[in-house]
Amino acid sequence: MDLKSSSSSALAVEKMYHTSMVQEVDDDELSLNMQMSSNPTPNKESPLLQLPIELLHSVLSYLSAQNLARLSATCRCLAEHTANDLLWANIVNSYLPEKVHDPGPFGSFRSLYIAYHPCWFIPQKKIWFSDTEHTGNLILARYDPRRGVIEAYRVIAERRSPSHKFQIWEWNPDVIIQTFHPKPRLWLDSPILLLRNHDGGREYLGGEIRMPLPLESQQVFNSLSFCPKEPPLDPDPYKQWPPPIVPSRNRVYRSPETHSADWERNPGLLELMSEDAFRIRRWAHFRLGMPMFAAGRSETLSTYATLDPHLYTPTWQKPYQGIWIGDYSAHGCEFLLFLQRDSEDGPGEAAEESEFLHDGIIQKGSLEAIKLTGDPNVPRGELSFISDDIGPKGFVRVADESLFRGAKIVRSRGHVAGLGFRDDTFIASQLILISPDCVAHYWETMGHISYFRRLNLDELTQI
Repeated sequence: MDLKSSSSSALAVEKMYHTSMVQEVDDDELSLNMQMSSNPTPNKESPLLQLPIELLHSVLSYLSAQNLARLSATCRCLAEHTANDLLWANIVNSYLPEKVHDPGPFGSFRSLYIAYHPCWFIPQKKIWFSDTEHTGNLILARYDPRRGVIEAYRVIAERRSPSHKFQIWEWNPDVIIQTFHPKPRLWLDSPILLLRNHDGGREYLGGEIRMPLPLESQQVFNSLSFCPKEPPLDPDPYKQWPPPIVPSRNRVYRSPETHSADWERNPGLLELMSEDAFRIRRWAHFRLGMPMFAAGRSETLSTYATLDPHLYTPTWQKPYQGIWIGDYSAHGCEFLLFLQRDSEDGPGEAAEESEFLHDGIIQKGSLEAIKLTGDPNVPRGELSFISDDIGPKGFVRVADESLFRGAKIVRSRGHVAGLGFRDDTFIASQLILISPDCVAHYWETMGHISYFRRLNLDELTQI
Protein backbone atom coordinates (compact mmCIF):
# COMPACT_ATOMS: atom_id res chain seq x y z
CA MET A 1 0.00 0.00 0.00
CA ASP A 2 1.50 3.36 -1.02
CA LEU A 3 1.31 6.59 0.93
CA LYS A 4 -1.41 8.02 -1.34
CA SER A 5 -3.78 5.06 -0.88
CA SER A 6 -2.99 5.01 2.85
CA SER A 7 -3.90 8.68 3.15
CA SER A 8 -7.20 8.09 1.32
CA SER A 9 -8.00 5.21 3.65
CA ALA A 10 -7.33 7.30 6.75
CA LEU A 11 -9.48 10.15 5.47
CA ALA A 12 -12.28 7.74 4.63
CA VAL A 13 -12.22 6.41 8.20
CA GLU A 14 -12.26 9.94 9.52
CA LYS A 15 -15.28 10.81 7.40
CA MET A 16 -17.08 7.58 8.32
CA TYR A 17 -16.92 8.24 12.04
CA HIS A 18 -17.36 12.01 11.68
CA THR A 19 -14.94 14.78 12.42
CA SER A 20 -15.93 14.89 16.09
CA MET A 21 -14.82 11.31 16.68
CA VAL A 22 -11.22 11.89 15.63
CA GLN A 23 -10.73 15.57 16.44
CA GLU A 24 -8.05 14.87 19.05
CA VAL A 25 -5.71 13.51 16.37
CA ASP A 26 -3.62 16.50 15.28
CA ASP A 27 -1.71 16.88 12.02
CA ASP A 28 1.56 15.43 13.35
CA GLU A 29 -0.18 12.33 14.73
CA LEU A 30 -2.14 11.84 11.50
CA SER A 31 1.06 12.09 9.46
CA LEU A 32 2.70 9.51 11.71
CA ASN A 33 -0.34 7.22 11.43
CA MET A 34 -0.23 7.35 7.63
CA GLN A 35 3.46 6.48 7.64
CA MET A 36 2.73 3.48 9.87
CA SER A 37 -0.09 2.27 7.62
CA SER A 38 2.19 2.52 4.56
CA ASN A 39 4.35 -0.23 6.05
CA PRO A 40 2.72 -3.57 5.13
CA THR A 41 4.50 -5.41 7.93
CA PRO A 42 3.46 -5.00 11.55
CA ASN A 43 5.71 -3.05 13.86
CA LYS A 44 7.51 -5.82 15.73
CA GLU A 45 8.48 -3.38 18.46
CA SER A 46 4.84 -2.83 19.42
CA PRO A 47 3.85 -5.03 22.39
CA LEU A 48 0.20 -4.65 21.38
CA LEU A 49 0.69 -6.35 18.01
CA GLN A 50 2.75 -9.12 19.56
CA LEU A 51 -0.19 -10.28 21.69
CA PRO A 52 -2.14 -13.40 20.67
CA ILE A 53 -5.19 -12.50 18.58
CA GLU A 54 -7.64 -13.63 21.28
CA LEU A 55 -5.91 -11.51 23.91
CA LEU A 56 -5.65 -8.53 21.55
CA HIS A 57 -9.39 -8.66 20.83
CA SER A 58 -10.06 -8.92 24.55
CA VAL A 59 -8.10 -5.70 25.06
CA LEU A 60 -9.92 -4.00 22.17
CA SER A 61 -13.29 -4.96 23.68
CA TYR A 62 -12.71 -2.35 26.40
CA LEU A 63 -12.44 0.49 23.85
CA SER A 64 -15.28 2.79 22.87
CA ALA A 65 -16.38 3.19 19.26
CA GLN A 66 -14.49 6.48 19.02
CA ASN A 67 -11.27 4.92 20.25
CA LEU A 68 -11.64 1.96 17.89
CA ALA A 69 -11.99 4.46 15.03
CA ARG A 70 -8.86 6.30 16.11
CA LEU A 71 -6.90 3.09 16.52
CA SER A 72 -7.99 1.83 13.09
CA ALA A 73 -6.32 4.89 11.51
CA THR A 74 -2.87 4.01 12.86
CA CYS A 75 -1.96 1.02 10.69
CA ARG A 76 -3.40 -1.57 8.36
CA CYS A 77 -2.97 -4.41 10.84
CA LEU A 78 -4.91 -2.67 13.60
CA ALA A 79 -7.52 -1.52 11.08
CA GLU A 80 -8.23 -5.18 10.34
CA HIS A 81 -8.43 -6.12 14.02
CA THR A 82 -10.70 -3.19 14.95
CA ALA A 83 -13.08 -4.17 12.14
CA ASN A 84 -13.87 -7.44 13.94
CA ASP A 85 -17.67 -7.58 14.01
CA LEU A 86 -17.84 -9.15 17.47
CA LEU A 87 -16.36 -5.93 18.88
CA TRP A 88 -19.03 -3.86 17.15
CA ALA A 89 -21.81 -6.25 18.15
CA ASN A 90 -20.85 -5.71 21.80
CA ILE A 91 -20.87 -1.94 21.32
CA VAL A 92 -24.31 -1.95 19.68
CA ASN A 93 -25.76 -4.28 22.31
CA SER A 94 -24.43 -2.07 25.11
CA TYR A 95 -27.11 0.43 24.07
CA LEU A 96 -29.99 -2.05 23.87
CA PRO A 97 -32.06 -3.58 26.68
CA GLU A 98 -32.20 -6.89 24.80
CA LYS A 99 -29.25 -8.13 22.74
CA VAL A 100 -29.57 -8.54 18.99
CA HIS A 101 -27.61 -11.38 17.40
CA ASP A 102 -27.89 -10.31 13.79
CA PRO A 103 -27.24 -6.90 12.14
CA GLY A 104 -30.48 -7.32 10.20
CA PRO A 105 -30.60 -5.29 6.99
CA PHE A 106 -27.04 -4.06 7.54
CA GLY A 107 -24.02 -5.96 6.31
CA SER A 108 -22.30 -5.89 9.69
CA PHE A 109 -22.67 -4.59 13.22
CA ARG A 110 -20.00 -2.04 12.38
CA SER A 111 -22.18 -0.67 9.57
CA LEU A 112 -25.18 -0.73 11.87
CA TYR A 113 -23.38 1.31 14.53
CA ILE A 114 -22.13 3.86 11.98
CA ALA A 115 -25.61 4.25 10.48
CA TYR A 116 -27.09 5.57 13.72
CA HIS A 117 -24.15 7.21 15.43
CA PRO A 118 -24.54 9.34 17.62
CA CYS A 119 -28.23 8.49 18.23
CA TRP A 120 -27.76 5.24 20.14
CA PHE A 121 -28.45 6.95 23.47
CA ILE A 122 -32.10 7.38 22.41
CA PRO A 123 -33.06 3.67 22.57
CA GLN A 124 -30.63 3.18 25.45
CA LYS A 125 -32.44 5.70 27.70
CA LYS A 126 -35.81 4.33 26.44
CA ILE A 127 -38.20 6.63 28.35
CA TRP A 128 -38.60 10.25 27.20
CA PHE A 129 -41.13 12.95 28.06
CA SER A 130 -41.66 16.29 26.34
CA ASP A 131 -42.38 19.89 27.25
CA THR A 132 -45.31 20.18 24.83
CA GLU A 133 -47.53 22.81 26.39
CA HIS A 134 -50.07 21.56 28.94
CA THR A 135 -50.36 17.97 27.77
CA GLY A 136 -46.77 16.88 27.18
CA ASN A 137 -45.90 13.52 25.65
CA LEU A 138 -44.52 10.29 27.06
CA ILE A 139 -42.72 8.23 24.44
CA LEU A 140 -40.87 4.93 24.44
CA ALA A 141 -37.85 4.58 22.14
CA ARG A 142 -36.45 1.29 20.86
CA TYR A 143 -34.39 -0.27 18.09
CA ASP A 144 -36.31 -2.62 15.80
CA PRO A 145 -33.81 -5.21 14.46
CA ARG A 146 -36.26 -6.55 11.89
CA ARG A 147 -36.52 -3.25 10.02
CA GLY A 148 -33.20 -1.82 11.21
CA VAL A 149 -34.68 1.45 12.50
CA ILE A 150 -34.60 3.50 15.69
CA GLU A 151 -38.15 4.53 16.51
CA ALA A 152 -40.19 6.07 19.30
CA TYR A 153 -43.93 5.94 19.85
CA ARG A 154 -46.27 7.80 22.12
CA VAL A 155 -47.51 5.85 25.14
CA ILE A 156 -51.27 6.09 25.51
CA ALA A 157 -53.85 4.45 27.78
CA GLU A 158 -57.56 3.80 27.40
CA ARG A 159 -60.16 2.97 30.01
CA ARG A 160 -61.32 -0.63 29.70
CA SER A 161 -64.33 -0.22 31.98
CA PRO A 162 -67.33 1.96 31.05
CA SER A 163 -67.04 5.53 32.32
CA HIS A 164 -70.50 5.28 33.90
CA LYS A 165 -69.61 2.29 36.10
CA PHE A 166 -69.28 3.31 39.75
CA GLN A 167 -68.60 1.55 43.04
CA ILE A 168 -70.14 2.12 46.45
CA TRP A 169 -67.87 3.07 49.32
CA GLU A 170 -69.27 1.64 52.55
CA TRP A 171 -67.28 4.07 54.66
CA ASN A 172 -68.97 7.06 52.98
CA PRO A 173 -71.80 6.27 50.50
CA ASP A 174 -71.86 9.90 49.32
CA VAL A 175 -68.42 9.53 47.70
CA ILE A 176 -68.28 8.62 44.00
CA ILE A 177 -65.77 5.91 43.06
CA GLN A 178 -65.26 5.32 39.36
CA THR A 179 -63.68 2.00 38.37
CA PHE A 180 -60.38 2.20 36.49
CA HIS A 181 -58.61 -0.58 34.61
CA PRO A 182 -56.56 1.18 31.91
CA LYS A 183 -55.17 -0.52 28.84
CA PRO A 184 -51.77 1.03 28.00
CA ARG A 185 -50.23 0.65 24.55
CA LEU A 186 -47.97 2.33 22.02
CA TRP A 187 -49.65 4.45 19.37
CA LEU A 188 -48.05 2.61 16.45
CA ASP A 189 -50.04 4.51 13.80
CA SER A 190 -48.04 7.68 14.28
CA PRO A 191 -44.36 7.47 15.32
CA ILE A 192 -42.91 10.49 17.09
CA LEU A 193 -39.34 9.66 16.07
CA LEU A 194 -38.05 7.53 13.20
CA LEU A 195 -34.42 7.17 12.12
CA ARG A 196 -33.96 5.04 9.04
CA ASN A 197 -30.27 4.61 8.20
CA HIS A 198 -29.67 8.35 8.16
CA ASP A 199 -26.66 9.76 6.35
CA GLY A 200 -23.92 9.76 8.97
CA GLY A 201 -21.89 12.34 7.04
CA ARG A 202 -24.32 15.22 7.50
CA GLU A 203 -23.81 18.12 9.87
CA TYR A 204 -25.66 16.41 12.68
CA LEU A 205 -24.03 18.38 15.51
CA GLY A 206 -24.75 21.75 13.93
CA GLY A 207 -28.04 21.07 12.21
CA GLU A 208 -30.96 18.67 12.01
CA ILE A 209 -31.67 15.11 10.93
CA ARG A 210 -34.74 14.87 8.72
CA MET A 211 -37.10 12.06 9.79
CA PRO A 212 -39.26 10.35 7.14
CA LEU A 213 -42.51 10.13 9.10
CA PRO A 214 -45.87 9.17 7.54
CA LEU A 215 -47.10 12.75 8.08
CA GLU A 216 -45.02 13.85 5.10
CA SER A 217 -47.88 12.68 2.91
CA GLN A 218 -49.82 15.58 4.43
CA GLN A 219 -46.95 18.02 3.88
CA VAL A 220 -45.97 17.92 7.55
CA PHE A 221 -42.25 17.41 8.15
CA ASN A 222 -40.18 16.47 11.19
CA SER A 223 -36.53 16.73 12.16
CA LEU A 224 -34.34 15.71 15.08
CA SER A 225 -31.60 17.84 16.60
CA PHE A 226 -29.34 17.56 19.63
CA CYS A 227 -28.95 19.74 22.71
CA PRO A 228 -25.76 21.05 24.28
CA LYS A 229 -25.13 19.62 27.72
CA GLU A 230 -24.35 23.01 29.27
CA PRO A 231 -26.72 23.66 32.19
CA PRO A 232 -29.22 26.52 31.85
CA LEU A 233 -27.94 29.68 33.51
CA ASP A 234 -31.42 31.17 33.79
CA PRO A 235 -33.00 30.05 37.11
CA ASP A 236 -36.49 30.35 35.61
CA PRO A 237 -37.91 26.79 35.90
CA TYR A 238 -40.04 27.38 32.81
CA LYS A 239 -36.86 27.70 30.73
CA GLN A 240 -35.44 24.34 31.83
CA TRP A 241 -36.24 20.80 30.87
CA PRO A 242 -36.77 18.53 32.68
CA PRO A 243 -38.38 20.85 35.25
CA PRO A 244 -36.57 21.26 38.59
CA ILE A 245 -39.16 19.11 40.37
CA VAL A 246 -37.81 16.05 38.48
CA PRO A 247 -34.36 15.02 39.76
CA SER A 248 -31.86 15.14 36.91
CA ARG A 249 -28.10 15.46 36.51
CA ASN A 250 -28.40 17.28 33.20
CA ARG A 251 -30.96 19.93 32.28
CA VAL A 252 -31.15 21.80 29.00
CA TYR A 253 -32.71 25.01 27.78
CA ARG A 254 -36.28 24.70 26.62
CA SER A 255 -37.92 27.16 24.29
CA PRO A 256 -41.24 26.73 22.50
CA GLU A 257 -40.13 29.33 19.95
CA THR A 258 -38.32 27.75 17.00
CA HIS A 259 -36.47 30.97 16.17
CA SER A 260 -35.23 31.82 19.66
CA ALA A 261 -31.57 32.06 20.65
CA ASP A 262 -31.93 28.89 22.72
CA TRP A 263 -33.03 26.94 19.67
CA GLU A 264 -29.98 28.14 17.75
CA ARG A 265 -27.65 26.60 20.34
CA ASN A 266 -26.02 23.49 18.90
CA PRO A 267 -23.44 21.21 20.55
CA GLY A 268 -20.88 21.59 17.76
CA LEU A 269 -18.68 18.86 19.26
CA LEU A 270 -19.57 15.34 20.30
CA GLU A 271 -18.31 15.75 23.85
CA LEU A 272 -20.55 18.82 24.26
CA MET A 273 -23.70 16.96 23.19
CA SER A 274 -26.23 16.01 25.84
CA GLU A 275 -27.32 12.39 25.93
CA ASP A 276 -30.20 13.22 28.26
CA ALA A 277 -32.24 15.39 25.89
CA PHE A 278 -33.02 16.07 22.24
CA ARG A 279 -35.41 18.23 20.24
CA ILE A 280 -38.00 17.49 17.57
CA ARG A 281 -39.17 20.22 15.23
CA ARG A 282 -42.34 19.87 13.17
CA TRP A 283 -43.29 22.22 10.40
CA ALA A 284 -45.76 22.40 7.51
CA HIS A 285 -45.55 23.73 3.99
CA PHE A 286 -47.93 26.51 3.07
CA ARG A 287 -50.94 25.77 0.91
CA LEU A 288 -52.74 28.62 -0.81
CA GLY A 289 -50.99 31.01 1.52
CA MET A 290 -52.33 29.38 4.71
CA PRO A 291 -50.33 27.33 7.21
CA MET A 292 -51.63 23.86 8.01
CA PHE A 293 -51.26 24.35 11.76
CA ALA A 294 -53.99 26.03 13.76
CA ALA A 295 -53.71 29.50 15.28
CA GLY A 296 -51.32 30.61 12.56
CA ARG A 297 -48.38 28.58 13.83
CA SER A 298 -46.60 26.64 11.10
CA GLU A 299 -43.88 25.23 13.37
CA THR A 300 -43.75 23.49 16.73
CA LEU A 301 -40.70 22.64 18.79
CA SER A 302 -40.59 20.01 21.54
CA THR A 303 -37.74 19.23 23.91
CA TYR A 304 -37.58 15.66 25.21
CA ALA A 305 -35.77 14.63 28.38
CA THR A 306 -35.19 11.21 29.86
CA LEU A 307 -35.64 9.82 33.36
CA ASP A 308 -32.88 8.20 35.34
CA PRO A 309 -33.92 4.53 35.81
CA HIS A 310 -33.48 4.76 39.59
CA LEU A 311 -36.40 7.23 39.62
CA TYR A 312 -38.93 4.75 38.22
CA THR A 313 -37.49 1.47 39.50
CA PRO A 314 -39.22 0.28 42.70
CA THR A 315 -37.09 -1.06 45.55
CA TRP A 316 -37.71 -2.67 48.92
CA GLN A 317 -37.25 0.73 50.56
CA LYS A 318 -39.33 2.58 47.91
CA PRO A 319 -42.00 0.17 46.66
CA TYR A 320 -44.31 2.81 45.11
CA GLN A 321 -41.67 4.41 42.94
CA GLY A 322 -42.36 4.11 39.21
CA ILE A 323 -44.39 5.39 36.27
CA TRP A 324 -48.14 5.23 36.88
CA ILE A 325 -51.39 5.81 34.98
CA GLY A 326 -53.97 8.08 36.58
CA ASP A 327 -57.68 8.56 35.96
CA TYR A 328 -58.44 12.25 35.38
CA SER A 329 -62.10 11.97 34.44
CA ALA A 330 -62.89 14.20 31.46
CA HIS A 331 -59.17 14.74 30.78
CA GLY A 332 -58.68 11.01 30.28
CA CYS A 333 -55.67 8.96 31.35
CA GLU A 334 -52.45 10.71 32.32
CA PHE A 335 -48.97 9.41 33.17
CA LEU A 336 -47.17 10.28 36.38
CA LEU A 337 -43.85 9.68 38.04
CA PHE A 338 -44.34 8.42 41.59
CA LEU A 339 -41.30 9.61 43.48
CA GLN A 340 -40.52 8.53 47.02
CA ARG A 341 -38.16 10.71 48.99
CA ASP A 342 -36.41 9.67 52.19
CA SER A 343 -37.93 10.82 55.46
CA GLU A 344 -36.24 13.73 57.18
CA ASP A 345 -36.24 12.55 60.76
CA GLY A 346 -34.42 14.79 63.13
CA PRO A 347 -31.87 13.64 65.74
CA GLY A 348 -33.33 11.01 67.98
CA GLU A 349 -36.40 10.56 65.77
CA ALA A 350 -35.15 7.57 63.80
CA ALA A 351 -37.42 4.55 64.21
CA GLU A 352 -37.01 0.83 63.72
CA GLU A 353 -37.76 -0.41 60.22
CA SER A 354 -40.50 -2.63 61.60
CA GLU A 355 -42.49 0.48 62.58
CA PHE A 356 -42.87 1.35 58.90
CA LEU A 357 -44.00 -2.12 57.78
CA HIS A 358 -47.59 -2.68 56.69
CA ASP A 359 -48.50 -6.09 55.27
CA GLY A 360 -44.80 -6.68 54.66
CA ILE A 361 -44.40 -3.43 52.68
CA ILE A 362 -42.18 -0.59 53.88
CA GLN A 363 -44.10 2.69 53.95
CA LYS A 364 -42.12 5.73 54.97
CA GLY A 365 -40.99 9.11 53.69
CA SER A 366 -42.91 11.29 51.27
CA LEU A 367 -44.72 10.24 48.11
CA GLU A 368 -45.04 12.69 45.22
CA ALA A 369 -46.94 12.25 41.97
CA ILE A 370 -45.35 14.36 39.23
CA LYS A 371 -47.23 14.70 35.97
CA LEU A 372 -45.29 13.48 32.94
CA THR A 373 -48.37 14.27 30.85
CA GLY A 374 -50.99 16.78 31.91
CA ASP A 375 -54.07 18.76 30.98
CA PRO A 376 -55.07 22.43 30.59
CA ASN A 377 -55.78 22.71 34.32
CA VAL A 378 -52.70 21.11 35.89
CA PRO A 379 -50.12 20.69 33.10
CA ARG A 380 -47.17 18.34 32.67
CA GLY A 381 -44.24 18.94 35.00
CA GLU A 382 -46.45 19.84 37.98
CA LEU A 383 -47.37 17.93 41.13
CA SER A 384 -50.68 16.11 41.06
CA PHE A 385 -50.61 15.23 44.75
CA ILE A 386 -48.13 14.87 47.58
CA SER A 387 -48.15 13.01 50.86
CA ASP A 388 -45.55 14.45 53.21
CA ASP A 389 -45.28 11.18 55.11
CA ILE A 390 -46.81 7.79 54.25
CA GLY A 391 -45.39 6.46 57.52
CA PRO A 392 -46.62 6.95 61.10
CA LYS A 393 -46.73 10.77 60.88
CA GLY A 394 -49.29 10.74 58.05
CA PHE A 395 -51.31 7.77 59.26
CA VAL A 396 -55.11 8.16 59.24
CA ARG A 397 -56.47 4.61 59.60
CA VAL A 398 -56.43 1.09 58.20
CA ALA A 399 -59.49 0.50 56.02
CA ASP A 400 -61.90 -2.18 57.24
CA GLU A 401 -64.55 -1.70 54.53
CA SER A 402 -64.74 -4.44 51.89
CA LEU A 403 -63.55 -2.33 48.94
CA PHE A 404 -60.20 -1.33 50.51
CA ARG A 405 -59.96 -3.78 53.43
CA GLY A 406 -56.49 -3.82 54.98
CA ALA A 407 -55.21 -0.81 53.01
CA LYS A 408 -53.34 1.89 54.90
CA ILE A 409 -54.78 5.40 54.50
CA VAL A 410 -52.53 8.47 54.89
CA ARG A 411 -52.96 12.22 54.67
CA SER A 412 -52.10 14.00 51.41
CA ARG A 413 -52.78 17.13 49.40
CA GLY A 414 -54.22 17.25 45.88
CA HIS A 415 -53.28 19.89 43.32
CA VAL A 416 -56.15 21.72 41.60
CA ALA A 417 -56.28 24.74 39.29
CA GLY A 418 -58.49 26.61 36.88
CA LEU A 419 -58.17 26.48 33.12
CA GLY A 420 -54.71 27.58 32.03
CA PHE A 421 -53.22 26.60 35.44
CA ARG A 422 -54.75 29.66 37.07
CA ASP A 423 -55.20 30.06 40.82
CA ASP A 424 -53.64 26.69 41.55
CA THR A 425 -53.81 25.44 45.12
CA PHE A 426 -53.53 22.25 47.17
CA ILE A 427 -56.58 20.85 48.93
CA ALA A 428 -56.91 18.18 51.63
CA SER A 429 -57.02 14.61 50.43
CA GLN A 430 -56.10 11.07 51.44
CA LEU A 431 -54.13 8.30 49.79
CA ILE A 432 -55.41 4.73 50.04
CA LEU A 433 -52.32 2.53 49.65
CA ILE A 434 -53.97 -0.61 48.27
CA SER A 435 -50.77 -2.22 46.94
CA PRO A 436 -47.45 -1.22 45.31
CA ASP A 437 -49.30 -1.47 41.98
CA CYS A 438 -52.56 0.28 42.86
CA VAL A 439 -53.26 3.46 44.84
CA ALA A 440 -56.54 5.35 45.29
CA HIS A 441 -56.81 9.11 45.88
CA TYR A 442 -59.69 10.44 47.98
CA TRP A 443 -60.46 14.10 47.30
CA GLU A 444 -62.17 15.02 50.57
CA THR A 445 -63.90 18.26 49.55
CA MET A 446 -64.90 16.93 46.13
CA GLY A 447 -66.38 13.68 47.39
CA HIS A 448 -64.55 11.69 44.74
CA ILE A 449 -62.04 8.82 44.64
CA SER A 450 -59.81 8.19 41.62
CA TYR A 451 -57.38 5.35 40.96
CA PHE A 452 -53.74 5.11 39.92
CA ARG A 453 -52.21 1.95 38.50
CA ARG A 454 -48.58 1.13 37.77
CA LEU A 455 -47.44 1.10 34.14
CA ASN A 456 -45.67 -2.11 33.10
CA LEU A 457 -42.84 -0.86 30.89
CA ASP A 458 -41.56 -4.34 30.02
CA GLU A 459 -44.81 -5.18 28.22
CA LEU A 460 -44.51 -2.08 26.03
CA THR A 461 -40.88 -2.69 25.05
CA GLN A 462 -41.67 -6.02 23.38
CA ILE A 463 -41.57 -5.82 19.59
